[in-house]
This record gives sequence, structure tokens and C-alpha cells, in this order.
Amino acid sequence: MRHSTGDSPSPPGPDEAKEEGLPLASVRRSATTVPEPATRASDGSSSRRATSLPAAKFAERGVIGKGGSGEVMRVFDKNILRNVAIKVLAPEFAEGGREVDRFIAEGRITGQLEHPNIVPVYEFGAQDNGRPYLCMKLVDGETLEDVLGRVGEGRLEADALADLLHIFVKVCEAVAFAHSRGVIHRDLKPRNIMISDFGQVYVLDWGIARLVDAPGGGPRVRLGSDGPSVSGTDPSGALIGTPCYMAPEQLQGRDDALDTRTDVFALGGTLYQILTGQPPLTPETMRAIWMRRDPLPIEAPERVVSGGRVPRELARIAMRALSYDPEERHPSVLELKRDIENFQRGAWHLPRLSMPAGAIIVEEGAPGEVAYVIQEGRCAAYRVEANSEIVLRVMGPGEVFGETAVFSDKPRTASVKALTDAVLVVVTRDVLSRAVGLNSWMGAFVKALADRFREVDERVRVLDRQGTPGKRGNG
Repeated sequence: MRHSTGDSPSPPGPDEAKEEGLPLASVRRSATTVPEPATRASDGSSSRRATSLPAAKFAERGVIGKGGSGEVMRVFDKNILRNVAIKVLAPEFAEGGREVDRFIAEGRITGQLEHPNIVPVYEFGAQDNGRPYLCMKLVDGETLEDVLGRVGEGRLEADALADLLHIFVKVCEAVAFAHSRGVIHRDLKPRNIMISDFGQVYVLDWGIARLVDAPGGGPRVRLGSDGPSVSGTDPSGALIGTPCYMAPEQLQGRDDALDTRTDVFALGGTLYQILTGQPPLTPETMRAIWMRRDPLPIEAPERVVSGGRVPRELARIAMRALSYDPEERHPSVLELKRDIENFQRGAWHLPRLSMPAGAIIVEEGAPGEVAYVIQEGRCAAYRVEANSEIVLRVMGPGEVFGETAVFSDKPRTASVKALTDAVLVVVTRDVLSRAVGLNSWMGAFVKALADRFREVDERVRVLDRQGTPGKRGNG
């Protein structure tokens, strides 16, 4: 199904809420949600006129999306000669009250979030009848949910998964930017992610976004010239958003507990749907959380999809983001994004080794059977000479050690220990053989380089003993 800007579905409506055992009065539809097509009159216009846009400037081209509290239209801007998306409130919500306040807040919040992956706001104005409208960039394309439905089981094929993770990283970048400005989205899900016809990725529907305290001293989004820095327009205990992607604190209406990790949970739910084809929370789980009972654990992606098709590391990332306890989730969206990028760099299937500060990881003279990539923490390569440790190099995240001994198939030339608590990616000789092709002509070059490095390193050590300074190796 093809969509344009604003074509995102709503949270469960009253029937769905009733089926899930959730409170009917607390479930609302986002102002930008658009599940069903608008009814058209014979002339192509909407049969229920909710708009009175300035005719000298705008020419309406039809409704492209509709939700419980408003609609989004395709409109031709006569001044700039381009099509735009204009969002308006339904007449029953346009006379004042909370929905108007929320609509104004959405326009101001979205307008201040200038980011390549957030749909830009062109104008926030008043119609001829005095009701507000929000003019935005018109984006033609598919939602992520549509993409997942179209590719089906093929989503876990290497090329398709790579494309989906690229989209997911772009979403993380947009949300992380919003968090840096003190904004949480509260309704992240595949249907609120748009991929344009030319591959641009946009996070849609900031209609229930909330301002929270943000770290750092950078610019913050504000709702007025003098504040506030934190918004709070929801009724106490209200259920705002889409329950099957909601973090427990949001599903229970605990507004004071919402923070950036609430969005981390929803992003984890989006990743979960990429892996499994379904949202993370079942009706039974949602009901238990809402009633503050102990919910069943979310089923692991590798159990939902049989045949070992779900990469273990991606499943681990998703399940960490989906932890019921906020303290156990990724502390920020940037940390979640970093996990995904590490996976994309090819280390997703490799085991991790946690070492405490002071632990010896490799010893000089030992066989070189594995190499290591530092994922977290700091390590030092050193040698012991005359009963003294001589530090050769201090290494941090992303750096590699132990590879020379593996390539050359000779003992290690230095020891390495953890300076801090460290997490290491373990790379075996077999993995290196498959990745580099040690038995191929390329492998012959790599082995030759490793042997020559060892020869140079040994010569440097001899010169050092003779009192001539030189550069030392790292094992």
C-alpha cells in the first residue's frame, strides 16, 4: 500500500481496546493517524468539509489520510508551485480544548526538530474559519509496516535485512536528535516510519510527543517564548499511544516515569517486528502490564521464527531494548544505534568475552589461536623485561589485538591486560580463515605481512636491548 505524509495508523480503537481489556476512555487516536481512505464526493473533494484553507494560496487535491481527530490533505501551493501536505483538526475538535493545544504543540515541536529524517514543517497558520492548519512536506512512499508486509519472509534475507537495518539506523538518528532537544515521541512503530520513493527515511506523527528534561546544555524545544520546558497535556493515567509497542511505564499511564528509554522500548519493538513480522506485546501481555501484574516474558525472536534465521546478536539487541525494567534497556537511543552498527560491521555472530579490570587476556609466548576486538573498556599491550612491565600501547573500543600471532601461526610477542572492565569480541582462526581466505592467494599475502611484521618487531626488540629506541608490536 502506498502512502503520503501523515499516512500512519492509529493506536487500537475502542473495539480493540475492549478486546485487550484496556480502559476505553483512555485510548485516543493520534491526530495524524490515517488508516482508512476518506470518503470523496463526485468532484473529488472530501464529502465532509473540515477545511477552509485560503483559496488564494492553496488548491485542495483530496484527502490522503484520516484519523480520529483530523485529516491530512494533498494541497497545491499556488505561490511556490508545489504539492504539500496540510493537516487539520476535525470540526468537533477544532473549537478549543486539549486537542487544539496538542495540535499547536505538535506544530511547534515538529517545526523545531530540523533533521533530515523528520518531515519538515513549512507553515503553521489559520484557515479562513480561524481553525489552525499545519503545512508540511509531502512525502510519497511506503511505511515500514507496508515494506515488511510486502517482503514477507524475505525480510531476513541478507540484502533485505541490510536495507531494513539501514532504515532502522536512520530512525534512531532522528529520535536521538529529538531526545537531544528534550522531546520523546511516544508512538514509534513501523507505521510511523515512512520510506520515500527515493529512499529517504522519515519519522512521522509527533502528535503525542512530550517534552522532557534533556541532558547537556544544547538548545531545547519550547512550546512558548517563555517556556515551558516540559509539557503535560494528558489526563492523569491516560493511555496515549499504541499499546502493543508501549513500554510498561507508558502502558500503565505513569507519566512521571517516561523518559528517553520509553522510546528505546518502542524502537526495540520496531526491531522486533523487523525480525519476527509481529509486534512484541500480545493482548495478554498488555493486559497484565496495564493491571500491574507480572507479565509473561516477551517471546525471543529466534523462537518466533524457526530455522535459525534470526541473527542471534540482533535478537539480543532487540530483547535488551525491550526489557520491562528501564534500567536494563540501552541507556540511550545512540547506544542502541551503536549496537546495530556493530552488527552491520560484521561482528554480530561472534562471541563476547567480559574481563574485569586487571585480568590478563593474552600472555607473551602463548599460542596465538584467537584475536580480539575491544567493544567496551581499555586494554594495554605490554612486555615484561627485567621484572618490569613496559607498556607498548593502550587500546580502546574498536581496536584489535592478537591478530599477528593468529595470521602467522606463531607464539604471541606481547601480553595484553584489561585496564578497566572490558567487553571483547572473540575472533577465532576459523573465522579469520573464512573472512580473509587464509588458504587463498590473499591469505598468502596476509601471512607474509604478519611474518614480516614479526621479523621487524624482533629486530626492534634487539635494538631496544642495545639501547636504541624503537617501535614495539602488540602480540
